[in-house]
Amino acid sequence: MSWNKNSLLQLQDVHDQACSSLISAQGDQNTALRILGQVIIAQGLPPDVTTICPPPNPSSPNWIAAILGLEQRRVMQIVTKFHLLLEVENGDEDIKIRHPSFLEFLLDRTRSQDLFVDLDEARLVPRDAPAIITWIFITEGK
Repeated sequence: MSWNKNSLLQLQDVHDQACSSLISAQGDQNTALRILGQVIIAQGLPPDVTTICPPPNPSSPNWIAAILGLEQRRVMQIVTKFHLLLEVENGDEDIKIRHPSFLEFLLDRTRSQDLFVDLDEARLVPRDAPAIITWIFITEGK
């Protein structure tokens, strides 16, 4: 079987439908997307950024629960439902996205449509977090 552009687009469409179904099956789709947004921005911190009082694991369920004002148990429930796409050991360990294609789906508005994760919006959340868990970013060379 040879792969052509049409075959790859069909495969991508099936993938996107599977991702959509997994997210839509969540009881609270909005909360799931907010959690995914925090996972993505925590993994994407530029290497030239250092932190004062950094969070121990910025994409851990415990940290994300604190940032979003959720119960840690609720974050773990949602994350474990994504076990095919996300990896997490426990509440203290970072959540990792297993498949780059899932990340691509979430960040491409044309593919994910109403399931799109807006990183600009996700980055605003820590500014609204309680002061006790807010961290300060300092870029080197400024």
